[in-house]
Amino acid sequence: MATATDIKPLPPEDNSLSRELREDTIFKRFFLSPTVIVLLLLSIFPLLWSLGVSFTNFQRNAAQQAAQAAGTAEPSGFLGLGFDLTLENYQRVLTDEHLHVTARNTLIYVFLGVTVQYAFGLGLAALINQNFFGQTFFRLVFILPMMITPVAAGYLGRMMFEKAPPSALSQLLSTIGRAIGNPTLNIPFFTDAGWAPITMVLIDSWQWIPFMFLLLLAGMQAIPEEIYEAARVDGANNWQQFWGITFPILLPISLTAILIRGLELFKLVDIVRVTTGGGPGIATEPLVMYVFRTALDFGNFGYAAAISYILLVLVIVFSTLFLAISRRIQRSQLGVE
Repeated sequence: MATATDIKPLPPEDNSLSRELREDTIFKRFFLSPTVIVLLLLSIFPLLWSLGVSFTNFQRNAAQQAAQAAGTAEPSGFLGLGFDLTLENYQRVLTDEHLHVTARNTLIYVFLGVTVQYAFGLGLAALINQNFFGQTFFRLVFILPMMITPVAAGYLGRMMFEKAPPSALSQLLSTIGRAIGNPTLNIPFFTDAGWAPITMVLIDSWQWIPFMFLLLLAGMQAIPEEIYEAARVDGANNWQQFWGITFPILLPISLTAILIRGLELFKLVDIVRVTTGGGPGIATEPLVMYVFRTALDFGNFGYAAAISYILLVLVIVFSTLFLAISRRIQRSQLGVE
């Protein structure tokens, strides 16, 4: 039994160790601070600057044009910069039919593109996850489209879907047409306002289905085989194993992949630029291309900045709703209210 004399006092606190930890923290922050400051300047400053520009009528050569209109050598306007503060850009957003069409096109690309890419990526991952001869070869072939640039993917898509010169797809359609008694069978992939957006989704999906495929395949291969063995003992078939085991376990990875691709599709512009240029008319023009044309082709930087913030609002709304739905799905899966 311990006595009072056996109880030893606690050793004094090692002030040298705590001082070393504080100095180490200070040095880490000191050396990281330049990088953090530069990153903040490169991200926050353009964001605030474009927000300010969106409340002006700033256009290319605005200062010179304002000075000429006033008949003076000095530019007029806000602080003598040749432009004025205004809310016209955001008022115009409400009535700009061109903007509404490009916003609709962008949402079509996001929702249709994510659906196609996830569905095919999940199917390919489930297929390649089986044991068969040549599995490694097919896995390599399926990820090849992801390794090229979007511009190259756009040119390849144009070569595939264009009618002239005759592509492999157009020749296949002609063969099918002759077989069914319609030699002139043709699908206007790029020239029809209904088919053209779908074609853009197909080209982009061809390139980015491998992204979904890789993430989902990695998730499938991380699932322990013992879970499937226990399900087979209980009499579950392959379909029941997929929907009862594989799909629920893959849900967190699936939601992450869908969010990443959804945000990327909001910025789709490369493929559209090299295939249709936004046509026919503006049937395939996304919001990013409208911003590009408004700023660089027409020089209306104020309105282009306002459109950019409309795109930012769409992205924030999409992300917020998606994350809220994702949390609800995961809670229901865990049985948490």
